[in-house]
Amino acid sequence: MKHYTSVWYLVVGLAIFFPLGWRILSFEQPVGVAPEADAVARGKTLFTHEWTDNDPLTKGDGLGPVYNATSCAACHRSPALGGAGGLEHNVTNFVAGRGGLPTIRQGVLHALATRPEFEETLSQVHSAMPPISRVPLKSLLQGQGGNNESLNIPPGVLLSQRNTPALFGARQIDEIPDRVIIGQERLARTRWGMIGSGTETSPVGRSLRLAGGRVGRFGWKAQSASLLEFVQAACANELGLSNPGNPQPAPLSKPSYQQVGLDLTLEQCRDMRDFVAALPRPVQQLPQTVHAQTNVMHGQRLFNQIGCADCHVPNMGEVTGIYSDLLLHRMGRDLTGVGAYYGSPVETAPSSGDGPLPDEWRTPPLWGVAESAPYLHDGRAATLKDAIIMHGGQGQASVRRFSLLTVPNQQAIIRFLESLRAPSE
Repeated sequence: MKHYTSVWYLVVGLAIFFPLGWRILSFEQPVGVAPEADAVARGKTLFTHEWTDNDPLTKGDGLGPVYNATSCAACHRSPALGGAGGLEHNVTNFVAGRGGLPTIRQGVLHALATRPEFEETLSQVHSAMPPISRVPLKSLLQGQGGNNESLNIPPGVLLSQRNTPALFGARQIDEIPDRVIIGQERLARTRWGMIGSGTETSPVGRSLRLAGGRVGRFGWKAQSASLLEFVQAACANELGLSNPGNPQPAPLSKPSYQQVGLDLTLEQCRDMRDFVAALPRPVQQLPQTVHAQTNVMHGQRLFNQIGCADCHVPNMGEVTGIYSDLLLHRMGRDLTGVGAYYGSPVETAPSSGDGPLPDEWRTPPLWGVAESAPYLHDGRAATLKDAIIMHGGQGQASVRRFSLLTVPNQQAIIRFLESLRAPSE
């Protein structure tokens, strides 16, 4: 009888845990080892390729039907291939609601289309807005140095933008274990008296738990758990190249549009992932003179003293010089961003609550920050000093301390940040 009972428990256990276990085992693992040279070369070809409608390198309809660029390299190019992008490559997100009802539509307003009938405009988000596809950032920054008089945003509609992030060091971020990110979250909470991440008075962030309990680490909202997933989502939503698990966006004007097969195979996506993983990580570059080096080191000490390093943590596990905890932080009402960047709400584990709040942003790694202007999630900050001063929410205490420093001490912090340089070509 005991034997049958044991067998029964085993069967029940397998029935409960096998689906979850299989899903976890099927997740794409981090790169782990250096990518093979052949895969990197193939990935570079795909990364720099100018995609076209019915492109011969795809298995489907190629570029589009709606897209923001014709190649990855078009946006990720400053100061070298794989770097950041300017305001001209900003992506516009929208949320369109109705009265007090839940959100009815959210997504990306794509700037380009393969055919005129596929073109997306603000008027398709809401009839009261103009029929334009490219939205100037300054028209969205009411009361923050911008001017929104030319863009009448009706009630129930929210718009925001995302700037192109640099990809240098992505392999090292991909290889950081989830436990390290979660450990940093717990460490911050313990340090600040077990206060929750919802506060705006203490720099306590939270890890974003995605499907299967994995931790997000890529994207402005930490919406991707692995570099491969980040690459796949970007291919689908920026280039309109569908791939396994990531359908291409249907035009706002033709929501019934059906994609023709898959544009990219999983192997092609992995090759692009391997190219990005092979990009060199940024390394601090000290100036040549002893006086200038001393000033940089002084700025680094001040950076720590005023609290910047509470979120921009210098090291994460074995990854040194990253200057990020990879956690979501509340950044205040002036730094909000709405809409699901990848076309649908982020999927979170039941125990983790909702996805990122509008004012929650993943702490961007500062390695290479000297050459990744413009700054902040939408590029509204033209300089490093602007970026510091515009911090709100959990960063406002550090901003106050920065403002109380003497001008030479403020400049020392800027000189330290300017020593965190991106790799050359």
